[in-house]
Amino acid sequence: MPVPGLDGSTSLSSYQNLDGSNLTIGGVEEKAKSRNGSAAAFLGIGTDFNKDAMAVLDFKGALNYDKNGTFNQNLRVRNTVGSKSAATQIRYSPLSVNIPLGKNTSIYANPHYVGKYNYKTQKWTNSAGVFAGVTQKLSPKTSLSLEVQRYNLQDTKDNSGKNWGVNAIISCSL
Repeated sequence: MPVPGLDGSTSLSSYQNLDGSNLTIGGVEEKAKSRNGSAAAFLGIGTDFNKDAMAVLDFKGALNYDKNGTFNQNLRVRNTVGSKSAATQIRYSPLSVNIPLGKNTSIYANPHYVGKYNYKTQKWTNSAGVFAGVTQKLSPKTSLSLEVQRYNLQDTKDNSGKNWGVNAIISCSL
C-alpha cells in the first residue's frame, strides 16, 4: 500500500567501466519529495561478477535551486558490505542540471566530488567526476536512463578506460 508523500521504486543499475570492470546493483528505494527537494533511502544488492557480492545502503538528498528542480545540489552516502569489500562513499554535487526535452524525455549532467573510505584497507580516496545522460519514460511507471561517466577529472591526462564508463539504469515505480 502506498504511503502518502512517499514514492517507492525498484531499480536495476549497471555501471560498466571501459577498463572491463563493472558493478551491477538492484534494489528498492523510498523517496520523500517536496518543492524544495527530496530525501531517499535505497536498499539493494550488488555484484562485480568477479570478486564480490555486497549489500548496498544509500541515503540521498537533493536541495532545489529553483521551483522546478532543474538545478539542484545533491548528496549521496553509499555504504557497501561484502565478503571482500566494505566501504562508505560520499558523493556531493554542488550543481546538478536536469532539463526536460518533452513530456517523456530529459537530459542531465552531474559534476561531483567523491570521497571513499575502504574499511578493509583503512584507506581514504577522493576524486572529481561527472556523468551526463538521458532519461526516457517507457511507460507511466517505467523509465530508462543511459549515461556516460568520466572519473578522476583531477587527472586530465589519463583518458584510459579506467576513467570512463557507461551506465544504464532501469527504474519502475511501485
